[in-house]
Parts: sequence; C-alpha cells; structure tokens
Amino acid sequence: MTTTPLEFLDADHLMPFVRQLSVGIGPRHPTSHAEREAADYVYDTLHGLNNRWEISRQTFRSIDGFRYRIAPLAALAGLSLLVGLRKDRQTQFISGAFSVGLSILSRDAFLARPAMWEAALPRGESQNVIVRIPPRRTVDRRVVLIAHLDSGIHRLTTDSRMVRQLPRTLGAITLMALVGGVLTVLSGKKQRWRTLRALLAGSALGGAGLALIDEMGPDVAGANGNASGVAVLLGVAEALNKRPLNSTEVILAFTGSATAISTGADVLATEYGKLWQDAVWLVVANVGCGELCWVTRHGISPYAYYYPDSQAVDLLEQVAASRPDLGLMGKPMVTVDEISILRDRDLHAAALMGYDRATGLIPHWRQNSDTIHEIEPETVERAANTCWTALKLVDQREGSA
Repeated sequence: MTTTPLEFLDADHLMPFVRQLSVGIGPRHPTSHAEREAADYVYDTLHGLNNRWEISRQTFRSIDGFRYRIAPLAALAGLSLLVGLRKDRQTQFISGAFSVGLSILSRDAFLARPAMWEAALPRGESQNVIVRIPPRRTVDRRVVLIAHLDSGIHRLTTDSRMVRQLPRTLGAITLMALVGGVLTVLSGKKQRWRTLRALLAGSALGGAGLALIDEMGPDVAGANGNASGVAVLLGVAEALNKRPLNSTEVILAFTGSATAISTGADVLATEYGKLWQDAVWLVVANVGCGELCWVTRHGISPYAYYYPDSQAVDLLEQVAASRPDLGLMGKPMVTVDEISILRDRDLHAAALMGYDRATGLIPHWRQNSDTIHEIEPETVERAANTCWTALKLVDQREGSA
C-alpha cells in the first residue's frame, strides 16, 4: 500500500513522537542529558528517514534557566532604591541613576537579550539539530520551521490563576526601577516621596523573591511544550521525504535551551540569519492542546512586548483563508519565546501556538499537568497540516519553477 504526505500528518502517526519525547525520555531540562537524548532521537529519526539529507548538529553552551536574568535585576533595583532613601544627595543621585539603568536592562531581559553578567555564569552543553530538505528543482525560496527540544519547569507564575498577573508582577519591575530611580534623583534633602520610594523598593525586592521561588519547581514532562512542536516537524519531514516541494528548500531546526533563554534560536540566527535572511521563519510551540493561532503580540511585560513579521503573518493569514477547517486565527498571547531573538535579527518570523478556548492562555504552560494525558491529538494534527499548507503556499508563489 502506498502512503501519501497527508498520512504522515495524521494524529495517529504524530502521537508516537510526542509519547517518546514526553514519556520515553521525559523531562528535558536545558543542557541536561535528557535534552541531549531528545536531540539524538531527532537526529536518528531524520537520518533513518533519508540519509542523503544534510543533517547537522550545532553545539553550544548555555545557562540552564531564566533565573539568572529577572531575579538579579529586581534585587539590584530594590537595593539601589533602598540605598537611595538616605538624605545624602550624591548617594541619591548615584542610586537613582543606577536604578534607571536597571530599568533599561530589565526590559532587555524580557526581550530575551543577554544580561551583561551572563558571560561569567556556569554553562552546560546544549545543541540544535538542523536538517535541510532540498526541493526537486533549483532553490527559489526557503522556509525555516523551528521547534525546541527542551521542556521547562513547573512555575508558580504560569499557573492559569496567576499568569494574567505577570505584567503586574514580574513585568512591572521595569516600571518600578524607572519611576523609583527618577523619584530618587529628584527627591532632594527634603526626602520627597519617601514612602512611595520605599514602597517601590519593597515591591522590587518582592519581585526578586517571586522570581527565585518561581525557579524552584520540578521539571515538567513537556508534552505540549514542546514535544508537540517537535512531533509536527518530524511529521512534516516525513511528508517532504515522500513528496518534496518544487522550488522551496525547507529547513527544520530543533533547538536546545529555549526555556532557559532561547539560546538555541540565538545560535541558529547568529550562524544562519544572513544566509537565510529572505526565508519565512515559523516557530512551532505548544501546539498539542486547544485551538491554534499565530501570535500577534508576545511578552510578559507591558514594557517589552514584541511582534511578528508582517510577511510571516501574511503567510499564516493565507493558510487560514485556504484552510478554514484548521480554525487558525491571530491572537495576542502571554508568552516568552524565540520570536524576540529572531525579530532582533530582522528575520521574517512568526509563531504558531495553541491556546485554551476558555482562558485564551497557553494550555498547561510550564505546569506539572503538561503530560501526554492532556494532549489533544486532533490539535497536533491541525498544527502539522497548518505547517504543510504554509509550505505548499510558499512553493506555489509566483516565480517558483
């Protein structure tokens, strides 16, 4: 019996990938042995599928968590504002200016940009697995699909009852440091706004404590985030092996340490961003539950939102128009992801994600409940068909051979 590309995008075919990653391998903490095991699994699967493809490993070193960014910034902001409560004008000026500077750094942290002290932090080994799938004819255009291999940790702040408050808690650190710093500089010997400044200092220190507590949770199985995305890309690889595109090269990038600081995407964009500057880049993450959307606004801080590229969004809008059965739409999401890194490089990037029908949030995002039992196979299947439809639409554009 012959197979068709669409059979590789069927839920029954995709779910074993999700199961192997989230159950067979289990939690895949950034830089861990389990993350490397997931990379080996993907590499072996791709190599067994077609050993003529160009499949490579891109190794790098990464810190293993987000705690190295937010907690130190919040703590330093709180301490600088406390010091600024002194009457000495020179101390006030230095403390206030330092706090204002930290507000700028905190915004960069929420945009996944590295903090200045990270170069001195301990790092572990991580990796990307990259496969370039050639078209039948001359390459006329490219599409890059990205799915991260690692899974996160259980977080207090991403509980569905609290995640909506992120912009008012951790996300507000930028505002607290900025306002507190300005008021400290202007306070003078009369100690104007002392109560408010003390309140801002305490709130910043509270934010630092919350950020530390948030990093103490156990590793999660990561079935939705992001075994589902990896499964989609593996299904697409099998479909392309059966029926390559005409003139569009497809690059599938399985990245490491995404839940830490998006290191894998950063390394990928650093090496290949200019080479693939004209490609459409689609990040596929958390596509195992609920409805599907392309994210129209990303971020957990109201002072550090970031947005997809219009060309990538245009493509996903075309997919939605041509396949209304997929239920695809644009939606702002509370999320931290690789899009910020890719857009900083002026790449044509957008994200495909799932969202809960009732809350509008990512289902089971960084929660212990993110297991194979919560996966909705039909959502994974729709995500795979979304990616396949996007590839076909790109390949059919004017100018393709």
